[in-house]
Amino acid sequence: MTHIFGELLSVNLGQAQPMTVQGETIVTGFDKRPARGAALVEADGLVADDHVDDVGDPDRALLCYQLRHYDEWRSELGRDLAPGTFGENLTVDGPADDEVMVGDELRIGEVLLRVTQPRIPCRKMAVRLGEEDIPARYLSSGRVGFFCRVVEPGLIRAGDKIEVVHRSQDGVSVAELARVLHRERPDAGALTRVLDCAALPPALRAKAERLLARARGEGQEWSGERDLVVTARRREAADVVSFDLADPDGTRLPGFAAGQFLTLALDVPGAARPVVRTYTVAGRDEDGGGYRIAVKREAAPADAPDAPAGVASGHLHDRVAVGAVLRARAPRGRFVVTPGKRPVVLVSAGIGITPMLAMLDQLTREERTVHFVHGARSSRELAFGPYVRRLAASRDGIRTHLLFSRPRPEDVPGADFDETGRLTAAVLERVLPSLDADYYVCGPAGFMADIVGGLAERGVPADRVHHEFFGAARPLPGVQGAEGAQEPAEAGPVARDADGRPLVVTFARSGVTVPWRENTFSLLALAEQAGLRPDASCRTGLCGTCVTTLDDGEVAYVIDPTAPVEPGQVPVCCARPTTSVMIDL
Repeated sequence: MTHIFGELLSVNLGQAQPMTVQGETIVTGFDKRPARGAALVEADGLVADDHVDDVGDPDRALLCYQLRHYDEWRSELGRDLAPGTFGENLTVDGPADDEVMVGDELRIGEVLLRVTQPRIPCRKMAVRLGEEDIPARYLSSGRVGFFCRVVEPGLIRAGDKIEVVHRSQDGVSVAELARVLHRERPDAGALTRVLDCAALPPALRAKAERLLARARGEGQEWSGERDLVVTARRREAADVVSFDLADPDGTRLPGFAAGQFLTLALDVPGAARPVVRTYTVAGRDEDGGGYRIAVKREAAPADAPDAPAGVASGHLHDRVAVGAVLRARAPRGRFVVTPGKRPVVLVSAGIGITPMLAMLDQLTREERTVHFVHGARSSRELAFGPYVRRLAASRDGIRTHLLFSRPRPEDVPGADFDETGRLTAAVLERVLPSLDADYYVCGPAGFMADIVGGLAERGVPADRVHHEFFGAARPLPGVQGAEGAQEPAEAGPVARDADGRPLVVTFARSGVTVPWRENTFSLLALAEQAGLRPDASCRTGLCGTCVTTLDDGEVAYVIDPTAPVEPGQVPVCCARPTTSVMIDL
């Protein structure tokens, strides 16, 4: 049985155009204006509206914002506000957010929508309204509005009635979801209630599960550093050694997401301070209670053969034996497999195979089709070959393809490897049945540029290509951030500390060190200018998406974060260094 929920007051459309935000020029469709007449809605949203921020996310196809919220903002700000000012697609006369339930289905004209989640504000709102603190005020006010998925496309127009054709029985309102996931400290009871909502989108479900584990004091991480003992080490390839790490007392180490990394603080002889490095968790150790990492010995740069070889890798290879104790921070990182139904393609080269091992192990327990494609020089440099073959044989639907660029005389085609040559996007196009898949790519910078750029040239959407650098990062062709291409501001002077030393920022995970310049807005902006793609959403310290570990140094906040920040962590979207820093990106 249906009932009238409200009325559509305005359909708002925007054109993609440059906007200067926090010293950067981005491309966005945030600036929306009321449109006349009927508008066509398809699965991705309004056809005549330029999608930039939410492209490829059907759970955020349309944003609705209520008239009652406009009335309160007009009173609070003391000025008139036209429909579309808050970037919404549909301005509606309807109930408050605590009466709108996740999973409600609404019919507007010919279109059927399903409510999916609250709207979390972003930095563009501050520019559009000319109020620097408006994102924080927006979230704390509780006047958030809601996103919808398009169930049935069609035409809509101002004046259409909004009918509720299905009322969610889970009882989680968009207002409650915004409070529990984005404003309040993690609460086990509230998060359990949220997770009982069958209509909760996968991305929010994953976040709620992480928060619930934290609220219960479970598993996926510990605070600060802890001792881990080396229980085994193995030669996996000519220049790769694996280390099994366990708790000294035998306690099972917390769980981790496949693709995450472990941060080690190494006491290297001759070093003035601990050398901090990150290594991907390749999987559990032999006993199933610890972690396994793999370390490639880093040689001196080809263009500077007299320079020292890798300090940390050399220390681990030459001096760290079974029984040694290492200090480690908890696994973290967002290069992880996201839920979905499309086939998964794991693409790697060299030591970039390590996150793929954990991902492949995870995918053996799922039903998605998996293609594991890897490039190595020869069998001498191939790490974990037998392990990959064993995982691939564990169920149907997992296919592997191995390339050797310089096979040894004893390497047998069809047995030790599948073809001779380098792994490129052209190879992927040839060996895969279709390019319609989700890609996870890891390897050296040149390899990454070739693969990611080649997939973009072949029409693979950027949001389906997930990547992580091993080695120095650089901008990748065909890749844009969530808000379109960004143009770094003209380089300003390098900032200096109180002693006159230049401030530098080290992105430990990517092996990139860059100077901090006075006109850079945030650590997130610097990372993006260096070619990295950290996860980020609001860019105003509200949502917690960009929070990562601060391994060394001190920061100050250009915008005070409202999302909870644990000790030793930092939301990079609103932080600036006051000393040289190292962060886990």
